[in-house]
Amino acid sequence: MIGEILLSLSLALVWLGGVGMVRFRAPYCRLQVAGVADIGGAVLFLTGLIVYSGWHVTGGLMIALILFLLFTGPLATHAIAKSAFVVGVRD
Repeated sequence: MIGEILLSLSLALVWLGGVGMVRFRAPYCRLQVAGVADIGGAVLFLTGLIVYSGWHVTGGLMIALILFLLFTGPLATHAIAKSAFVVGVRD
């Protein structure tokens, strides 16, 4: 039951991120929405899969993927935002 709730929450977060991408016009606002929706949705999805399927051989791999996403996602978002600022993209 908890795994299904986490999977549903991840689906809702990614869907809201897509709505935010359509709704927001400023590039930095879109970058914020995309970063939060991708990282949050993926972490919730992988956590839901761990809870739903149980701790088997793939549980450790999913934990490694969660840690990888938590460390690299914000760095990638920051790098994109900084390069857009340096190039001169304004709101």
